[in-house]
Amino acid sequence: MRNSALAWLGHPLTVIAVVILLLNDHVFKPLWPGPVTGKLSDLTGLIVAPPLLNLFICRPRVSILLTGAAFTLVKTTAVGAVLASEAWTLAWGPSRVLADPTDLIALPALYAAWWTCNRPGARAVRLARAAVLIPVTVLAVAATGQADIFRPYSAHAVDVVDGMIVVSIRGGSSMGPRVTSFASSDGGNSWSSWAVPVPSDPRASACVPGRPDRCYRIVPTRLKVEESRNGRWATAWEVSPSGQDRLTRAHATEIPEDTEAVASLGIAIQKFSGGYVVVVANGADGIALRDTSGAWRRLGWAEDGFDYSSAVPLTAPGRYEDSVPMAALLAALAAGLVALGCDVRRFGFAVAALTLWVGVWLFYTGTNTPILFNPFAVLLAVVLVPVGGVSMMVSAVRGGIRIRAWAISTATAAVAYYVVMMPFSAWSAGWLGYYSLASGLSIALGIAVASAGALAVIKLNTRRPAPRLQPHADDPDQ
Repeated sequence: MRNSALAWLGHPLTVIAVVILLLNDHVFKPLWPGPVTGKLSDLTGLIVAPPLLNLFICRPRVSILLTGAAFTLVKTTAVGAVLASEAWTLAWGPSRVLADPTDLIALPALYAAWWTCNRPGARAVRLARAAVLIPVTVLAVAATGQADIFRPYSAHAVDVVDGMIVVSIRGGSSMGPRVTSFASSDGGNSWSSWAVPVPSDPRASACVPGRPDRCYRIVPTRLKVEESRNGRWATAWEVSPSGQDRLTRAHATEIPEDTEAVASLGIAIQKFSGGYVVVVANGADGIALRDTSGAWRRLGWAEDGFDYSSAVPLTAPGRYEDSVPMAALLAALAAGLVALGCDVRRFGFAVAALTLWVGVWLFYTGTNTPILFNPFAVLLAVVLVPVGGVSMMVSAVRGGIRIRAWAISTATAAVAYYVVMMPFSAWSAGWLGYYSLASGLSIALGIAVASAGALAVIKLNTRRPAPRLQPHADDPDQ
């Protein structure tokens, strides 16, 4: 049984999968992160993991079933992803596994693992390969979870310790030195790293030392602070909801799970010469500081703490996602193709148009990577775009498409692009209050333009003269 387990691990297909897994996780992923390299890791990992697991249990079927069940659990549940991350971190260092149900598309790779198990090659060659391959395979599988993870900084609590204002933070590089707090001894004018931890539970309110009638409190989920005045609470400082929405977008990350809250999370007050200072932990936005003169200011993240000049200006143009122009381009292309398809009305045209659209999407994502380009996506796009384009043209010619339909579809695509981008540009300029409103308007306007283009082409078809009826051979009136 042990020899058969080694033979399975040494099968040529398993060897190829290990090599691809090593290259993908150590070379391709850092250069071209994205869905293509991610799915390639899943495919090759599902081929390699069962024979590796089989070395310990010597039950091929059970190994494949356990691999499939564990993969499904990890990719479809948050609990499974957390458990996998903790297991990988315990064994191989800081790691992170994300739940993504779309990764289940790789499950058919388990059939390839089963196929290699049932088709052994030369025994001596297999055993020789396996003896060398075992440590390499373990390293290849382990490499999938390792990464230098950087999480954005967030100020989540603040307190006064030994006469110093201490702000507790989280985030930073998982591989580098950890900074847990910044401290200031001069009322927030300068900051430095602080090794003493502050309470993990942030305070929601605080009073001026020696003045129990003068208190401040934060408003949950808002960038807002209230102060007590004559027994009533009044606004002392705030960022408007629309301004907070813009700051949330400014501090957004590529991975949604890494995005930190932009809201007031903790507050502390320090008695200082000439009055007192109030410090508010504002999550990803840094802190807000009330100085002894009563003036409030936001402090953003600096190398050694916080600084006024590094705060994101509320008057700066709003930053929408980098994928918005790509989405507008793809929406415009789809709108134009739908309008064109309403004139052709052939199934082959629809398939060709979809192929062209997917090819354009792959090319755009493949060429917009941090370093060079993603060869897998670009090569596939180079095949799909010409195949889809030529097939679409052939189908359009056979369907008797007219110049007016071409004109309408082209105009539809152009207008669709601009109406999809227009709400985001308006939000960025400050004319729309909320990013969600811009997203909703963009979708609604895009659908409206695409529908108008399709209806215009359909209406054009209703004016097409009906073909003459051909008489039958047995018609007595011939």
